Amino acid sequence: MKNILTHTIGSIAFFVLVGTGWAAPPVNPQGVEFFEKNVRPLLAAKCQSCHGAKKQQGGLRLDSRAALLKGSDNGSVVAAGDAAKSLLIKAIRYDGDVQMPPKGKLPDEAIAQLTEWVKMGAPWPEEAVVQGGGAHSVAEVRRTHWAFQPVKKPTLPAVKNPAWVKTPLDAFVLAGLEAKGLKPSPSADRRTLIRRVYFDLHGLPPTPREVADFENDRSPDAYPRLIERLLSSPRYGERWGRHWLDVARYADSKGYVFTEERRYPFAYTYRDYVVRAFNEDLPYDRFVVQQLAADRLPLGDDKRPLAALGYLTLGRRFLNNISDIIDDRIDVTMRGLQGMTVGCARCHDHKFDPIPQGDYYSLYGVFGSSEEPKDLPLIGQPEQTAELAAFENELAKLKAAVEKYRTANKDELAKGNRKFRDGLKELQKKVDRWQATAPSAPPRAMVLVDKPTPETPHIFLRGNPNNRGPAVPRQYLQVVAGDNRKPFVKGSGRLELAEAIADRNNPLTARVLVNRVWLHHFGAGLVRTPSDFGLRGDPPTHPQLLDWLAATFVDDGWSIKKLHRLILLSNTYRQANNDDPRLLQMDPDNRLLARANRQRLDFEAMRDSLLFVAGRLDLKMGGRAVELTAAPFTARRTIYGFIDRQNLPGLFRTFDFASPDTSTPQRFATTVPQQALFLMNGPFVIEQARHFVQRPEVAAQTKDEEKIKTMYKLAYGRPADADEIALGLRYLADGRQDEKEKKAGLHQSAWERYAQVLLLSNEFAFVD
Repeated sequence: MKNILTHTIGSIAFFVLVGTGWAAPPVNPQGVEFFEKNVRPLLAAKCQSCHGAKKQQGGLRLDSRAALLKGSDNGSVVAAGDAAKSLLIKAIRYDGDVQMPPKGKLPDEAIAQLTEWVKMGAPWPEEAVVQGGGAHSVAEVRRTHWAFQPVKKPTLPAVKNPAWVKTPLDAFVLAGLEAKGLKPSPSADRRTLIRRVYFDLHGLPPTPREVADFENDRSPDAYPRLIERLLSSPRYGERWGRHWLDVARYADSKGYVFTEERRYPFAYTYRDYVVRAFNEDLPYDRFVVQQLAADRLPLGDDKRPLAALGYLTLGRRFLNNISDIIDDRIDVTMRGLQGMTVGCARCHDHKFDPIPQGDYYSLYGVFGSSEEPKDLPLIGQPEQTAELAAFENELAKLKAAVEKYRTANKDELAKGNRKFRDGLKELQKKVDRWQATAPSAPPRAMVLVDKPTPETPHIFLRGNPNNRGPAVPRQYLQVVAGDNRKPFVKGSGRLELAEAIADRNNPLTARVLVNRVWLHHFGAGLVRTPSDFGLRGDPPTHPQLLDWLAATFVDDGWSIKKLHRLILLSNTYRQANNDDPRLLQMDPDNRLLARANRQRLDFEAMRDSLLFVAGRLDLKMGGRAVELTAAPFTARRTIYGFIDRQNLPGLFRTFDFASPDTSTPQRFATTVPQQALFLMNGPFVIEQARHFVQRPEVAAQTKDEEKIKTMYKLAYGRPADADEIALGLRYLADGRQDEKEKKAGLHQSAWERYAQVLLLSNEFAFVD
């Protein structure tokens, strides 16, 4: 049985040499983004006054890539890819005689960012590309770049084999294949198809009965009925809500915030709002507006949409640095909803896209004119129970203690005494902790509201809030809104911003969303840089198909479920994973969509499927987050797990979970030894293997052969073949020699080990 699973892990080491004349590799978009968002502002604010164009202490300049590679009078300061050997990193860590900046050590977060940058290879993009600030470049890009052209519904192309076209999108795909002399792959078999669509829409496998029923149902509407049933299930919202939470950089904690309570008290209400929005098929334009400006809408008696503002308020708190918090809100809005990396214009005109610095601060003024209220609004009328009364009594006592302390020490607090202020923070922390942890606390929305008087934003020269430049109006991006854009005049302008993004004439919004949906169905987007539709992003593989989908999406009332139907009912989606050598040679990345892509289960689908096959999955929906990684292990779906952005468990990172620190357009897919080790040795997996064996369907079988057949059906949705049965029986016979050790509590039983092997196989982990 040891040969049932062969797991091969490869690794690639990549070294970047600095100062040797070796040519640096091309900078990838992620490296560019990290540099522009985190490193360039830091160098501008903390380093270039002494190591810039006007002054170069020690002969070192840090205002260009060439100067960085040249180093100081003493030689190289950065060993790209190796932070431990980089003098720059040693200096900012105060690890040696040279300590920079000399007037005070950088914050830990800044040191971590520079260290990570060096580990990435110190990416520093060349600057002679597109300068974003000039009006001419904005107009030119609006005229020529595909993403800023109006969305128009193209005519369906003519094809040689019209019988293959099930939904209109097939025509665009087939036309591309026929132009290359290729044919699409045959349809997947019914078992493969039902497994594929279940994981796509629910993140869970079908039951053996569901597989058998679908295989035996040959009526022409069997597949459409299956799609409707899956879209109508609450499991759909849990699966697709999690995809959106990646974009929204969702977490249940604030990150590093010194002395205050680091858990958000009501983050879960945003998560539950997202799940509900997908299940109810909330039109996407309304979904967008609610997430940016629900507080400005006439909601009536149902206040639950207020929770949508968690999209803005649940980001990192950056030690409560308001400039960084606003930058994060700009980033999640623009990359998440518009596919634009506007944050690169925080310190200077965008180096690649037509985003002048003034446009960044126009958006900065919108969010700077908004604030979080002291008292968060209730989003439902809680039942008046004894538990609620006890919660409110304790909360009133804690709040009274805060006010009593503030009144008694108002003079010392006014003097700024980082002692009395700390005492006040400790008392406030108790209030926040009680709201964050008390199970009887009624749900509230983590909202933004407009300030009484909106702020007039100013450009921060070099991104420094203490060095203000000219004022700019609060308004939308010129490259999207055009030359006739008007300043926002309604309060902060958040509602006007939301309406500008959700406008059917906005060229980005629908394209970005349909591309995200396509990505999760096919494993890659039509645009393979899902959050960067700018000049550095990839062009669409099928531009006419992208526009047809975007235009149809808007015409269909911004319905995501209707978009699913268009995609899932197509022959393009139903193709088999064909490993035809000619296809692999001509189109190794499957950009022409001539076959299905094999996809590995993500962390949530993997964990939920283990629980599902073990017969233990708890389908309770919503509520406060639960701990996933500590025994006794919860059986709740993974979407309800507690996400601690400061201390994200290693298990999450091992399985490529989305970073909660920033908007994630698409997860990485890595193969590392820790993944196999968790599946082979993890207590959670071992526990599910034990429950798998104990399932009534398995335990009821008296013959080993029948048990094996039942377990195969439960794990893979198919019967075991003769060779698999024989191999299983041989393994079990060998394994029973260890039963004495099992009785001593040292090992799993042979059946439990056999069950675990089935659960860690590639067939369990991959979807064709």
